[in-house]
Amino acid sequence: MSKTKLYWTLQIGGWFLYAVLMVFGASIVSDSFSPQLATPIIIEAIFFLLITHLYRMYSKQRQWLTLKVSKLLPRVLTVIAIMAIVVYFFRVLISYISGLYSPELLSLPNVLGNATGNFIVLLIWSSIYFAYHYFERYNQSLKYEAVMNEMRLNQLKSQLNPHFIFNALNSIRALVDEEPSKSKMAINHLSSMLRSTLVADKKKLTSFEEELGTVKDYLAMESIRFEERLKTVFDVEEASKNVQVPPLMIQTLVENAIKHGISKLKRGGIVSIKASVADQKLKIEIRNTGHYTPKTKKGTGGYGIKNTRQRLDLIYGKKANFDIRNDGDDMVLTTIEIPT
Repeated sequence: MSKTKLYWTLQIGGWFLYAVLMVFGASIVSDSFSPQLATPIIIEAIFFLLITHLYRMYSKQRQWLTLKVSKLLPRVLTVIAIMAIVVYFFRVLISYISGLYSPELLSLPNVLGNATGNFIVLLIWSSIYFAYHYFERYNQSLKYEAVMNEMRLNQLKSQLNPHFIFNALNSIRALVDEEPSKSKMAINHLSSMLRSTLVADKKKLTSFEEELGTVKDYLAMESIRFEERLKTVFDVEEASKNVQVPPLMIQTLVENAIKHGISKLKRGGIVSIKASVADQKLKIEIRNTGHYTPKTKKGTGGYGIKNTRQRLDLIYGKKANFDIRNDGDDMVLTTIEIPT
């Protein structure tokens, strides 16, 4: 069941149950209860449904779900106190329209007593609503941690495995005598890349500029191994550099492109990265020479695509888009769109 459908099911079902209980209670307490007396109660329950829905929209607009409890609680108590009074005076208005009004309804004890009752009802509604979302965010955080743990393990397998280190150090050793300056640069790239991998453990998001730095370090190391077989192109708008992205996400996809694309071609190929910002979204396009074959259920292969989909879904939900497809006969296009 979708969140929207679940919300409306609970919202309508909950206030319907409230109306039934209130009518049942009134029929027991009152000796002269009639169906006419049930009308204001039912209308009040409908008003509760509408006002709590507006309350939900207001809290989402103000991003209350992101607040700490110490900052959230005063706001919630203030708003539901106002709503409790509004609901009671709405009840008085309905009583007046239906011919059930009496001056006692506006006496101070009546106003305070009924407003307090409404306050308790709205407080229970708020507690359920915010508790649900806080637990959901906690569960999302656990899922995110699980995906990050999987990513770390895969990163260690991929980047810190003996083959990678062996190839990198061999490439650097070959440069030490021939081109010492390049060997120093290669060591810097290697250390920067490994440091970024370790620092990423502590971050949920990082700037695209930092992520791009990690990608360039990685490509610089691979360029030593592939030499002229690997060409790289960057087309990055200035506005995109400060946008926050999941750490190592782009690097993982670039690594995937080289592993499953460039490395399998004798002639090598090209990896290009384009980034731009439009309509409050960061659009990243990664092109690489090769051919993309979607994995079947029985297929195995790189973790990069699956990992990226999971992380985007956990962090951004439906606000992010991910797509990978063939762009022509010998080019693969990977597109990511995330909100800024």
